[in-house]
Amino acid sequence: MADWRQEAARAVEAELEHVRQSGEWTELGRYRQTGDGEYAVDVRGRRVDPIDDVRLAGPEGPRHGPAVPAKARLRGGVLWLGVPGPLPPDCDRVWVRQVRAHESLRRLAHELRGLGHAPLADQLAAGELDRARDAYRACFRPGLRLVWGGPGTGKTTLIDSAAADLARAGKRVLVVTAADEAPIDPGHDAERLVIQEHLAEITTVEQQLAELDAELTGYDHAAFLAVCQRIENRERSASLEAEFAEARRRHDEASEELAAAQAELRAAREAWHDSTHQRARLAEARELSAQLATVSDAASVLSDRLENRRRFYRGRRADRRALRDADADWARLEELIADCRAQAHPLTDDDAIGIEEGLTAAHDRLDAAAREETEAYTRLELVRGRIAQLRSVGVASDQDHRFHAECLRLDLPGVHAKREELRGRSPDRAARRGQLEERLWWLGERAYGRRYETGFTGRVVRASAARRFVAEQPFDVVLVDDAGSARLSDVLLAVAQARETAVLFGDFRRPGPRVRPQAIRNLPEVRRWTLTTPFGHCGIRTPEDAEAHPGCAVLTRQHRYGANVRALANSTGYDVLEGSGRIDTEVVLLDTRGSSPDYASIARFLAGAERESTAVVAPNRLQADAWLAAVRDRLAVAVGTARTLPGTDFDTVLVDLTGDDWAERVRSFGVAVTRVRRRLYLLGDLDAIKSAPIGTPLGSVNALRLQGSVAVRRLDEVVIPAPRRPQPAIDRHITVTKESASHDTMSG
Repeated sequence: MADWRQEAARAVEAELEHVRQSGEWTELGRYRQTGDGEYAVDVRGRRVDPIDDVRLAGPEGPRHGPAVPAKARLRGGVLWLGVPGPLPPDCDRVWVRQVRAHESLRRLAHELRGLGHAPLADQLAAGELDRARDAYRACFRPGLRLVWGGPGTGKTTLIDSAAADLARAGKRVLVVTAADEAPIDPGHDAERLVIQEHLAEITTVEQQLAELDAELTGYDHAAFLAVCQRIENRERSASLEAEFAEARRRHDEASEELAAAQAELRAAREAWHDSTHQRARLAEARELSAQLATVSDAASVLSDRLENRRRFYRGRRADRRALRDADADWARLEELIADCRAQAHPLTDDDAIGIEEGLTAAHDRLDAAAREETEAYTRLELVRGRIAQLRSVGVASDQDHRFHAECLRLDLPGVHAKREELRGRSPDRAARRGQLEERLWWLGERAYGRRYETGFTGRVVRASAARRFVAEQPFDVVLVDDAGSARLSDVLLAVAQARETAVLFGDFRRPGPRVRPQAIRNLPEVRRWTLTTPFGHCGIRTPEDAEAHPGCAVLTRQHRYGANVRALANSTGYDVLEGSGRIDTEVVLLDTRGSSPDYASIARFLAGAERESTAVVAPNRLQADAWLAAVRDRLAVAVGTARTLPGTDFDTVLVDLTGDDWAERVRSFGVAVTRVRRRLYLLGDLDAIKSAPIGTPLGSVNALRLQGSVAVRRLDEVVIPAPRRPQPAIDRHITVTKESASHDTMSG
C-alpha cells in the first residue's frame, strides 16, 4: 500500500481543518490548599491536553508578572502541585503549557506525508502480522505483532519488564502509552528559590505601604506643612525684610556694572570697526613679508651656488636667470610692503593687537557683569517670592497650633516620612521586580528545556500517543500500550520508528477512538485511518478473533480483581478472562428502591468507607456532571464515564446504574467494573435489575446476585443523608380562616 501515507495524512488534515488554534498558555484556575498542606487545582470534567509545563502566575498569565515553576502530577482529574520555596501572593492561578491539538495534528500529517522507508509501518497498513505465540517473547523477535489482553491482565507490567530487559541487552526502546500523567518536576534550583524569596520581600514592602496608607487616611501632609510654615512666618518676617534689602542693593550695584560694561563694549566695537581698513593693510603687509622671506632665502641659495661652484658648470646660466628673477621679486615685494604700511599709517601692528585685546576684554567684562546681575536678580526674586508666600500664607492661629500638636502626638509626619521613604525606593523596587521576574521566567524556561530534552534520551524513551513524538534516530523496538483504543494513524507513526520489532498491546473491548466534528466520520479515509484501531484493521474484533489470529498473542490471566468482577467482565464480552483465585473483590449492590439517590451523601459514604483512591463511573456525561457537582469538594474522588475517567484503576469504584441500563454501553460497562481493585459498588434499583433481560449489563448483575456473589444492601441503611436545611420562617405561609374546624381541631 504505497499510498497509505497520503490517505492517512488526508484523514488527519480533515480533522485539522476543524480544530481551533489555542494560545501557548492555558489557565486552569485558582489553586486551593488542602488540609495536608498540598496545592491542587480541580480539572475533573474538563478536557485537558497533555501538560508539558506548569507555572503559578497572576491573572494576566506567566509573561506578565512573576511565574513560579511548580512540580505537578495529574491524578484522578486533579492536578496536585508542589511549590518549593516562598510563593508571591499574586501567583494565585495555575497556568499550563500543553500539547496543543492543532499543532499535534499538523505535525502528525506532516510526518505521515514525509515518512520514508518504514517496512513495519507498511506491514501494519497492509494488515499483515508476523506469527506470535508468547507475548513476552514477541518483544524480542523481529517483526510486527499484536497482543490482546483484557483489563488487569498485566499488559503495562509486561511492557515495562520487556523494555528494561531490552535496554539491558543494548536495544533502544520506544514505549508509547495512551495515558499522559507523567509527573512534571522543574528540579531544584537554588537561584530560583532566592529569586522567589526576593519577590516575597518586595511584596512585603508593598503590603507595608498599603498599611501605611491606611494609617494615614485623612492626614494631609501638605496642610501640616502649611501650618508649620505659618508658625515660622512670624520669626522669619524680620530676617526676610533685611535679606530683601541687601539683595536689592547688590542688584543695583550689579546693574550699574552691567551698564558700564555695555558702554565699554560699544566703544571697543567702534574702535575695531573704524580700524578695519588699516588692519587689513597690516595683515596684507605681514603676508607679503612672509613671501619676501621666502624669496630672500631662494636668492641666497642661488648666490652661494654661483660663487662656490666651478666657473663653468651645467645650469649656471639658468641659475643666473633665476637669481635675476628673485632680485626682481624681492624689489617688487619691498615696494608692495611699503605701500601697505603707508596706507595703514598711523596704525601699527601693536596698535591692532591692542584693539583686538580691548574688544575681547570688553566682552569678558560684559559676560561677568551679566552673570553677576542675573545672580543678584535671581536672589532678589527668590527673596521677593518668599515674602509673597509668607504674606499669602499668613501667620498661625490657635487652631493651627492645636492641629500641629495633635499631628506630632500621633507621629503622623513620621509615618508619612516612612511611607515616602518606601515610595522613594519604588522605581528601584519596580525595576528590580521586573529583573527578578524576567530572570525567574528564564530559569523556568531553562528547566523546561532541560526536562524536555532529557525526557527523550536514553535506552528507554517513553512518550504518549497524544505527543506524537518522532525521534531523529529510529528505535530498535517500539512497544505501544493501549493500542486497542488508539487511532491507527497514531500507531502507524509510532511503528514507523521501529527498525526491528514493533509489538502493539491493547484491549479492543475498550471504547474506540473518536473524531471531531461528527460530520467527518463518514469520510472514507477518516473511517479507515482515524476511527479504526490496529486490531480492527487486522480483522480482530472479538476474543475469538484474537485467539484464532496467528499474529496476535492473548493474555487471559488477570491479577487486579476477584472472581465476581471477572464474571461480570466475561458476561459483557470478554469471555476468556481467568484468575489466580488469590484476589477477593467485594461487590455490593446499593439498592435505591426506586428513589433518587443523594449524590453528596453517597460521596461522603465512599470517602468514609475507603480513604484510598476512589472513582465514580457514570453512564453518560450528564450524570457524570451531576456527580461531579456533588463531589467537587472531595478531590480524592475521580468522576467520569468509562471513556473519560482519568487514571487506570482504583481501590474503590462505584458504577451508577440509575437512569440508564447500560444496554447500549456494554463495552463501557465492562471497562467500568474492571477499573476496581478492592471494592465495587453498584448503585441501582433492585427491582429494575431483577427484571433486566439476560445478556444485558443489568441482567449480568442479576445473575451474579442469584449466585450469591453480590451483597445487596439498602442505600438508606448505609448512607446517612445530608441534614435537611431548615426552612426560613419567612418562607412559611399560614392562612387564617374564620370557618369552624371539624373534629375539634384548630383552624388556621
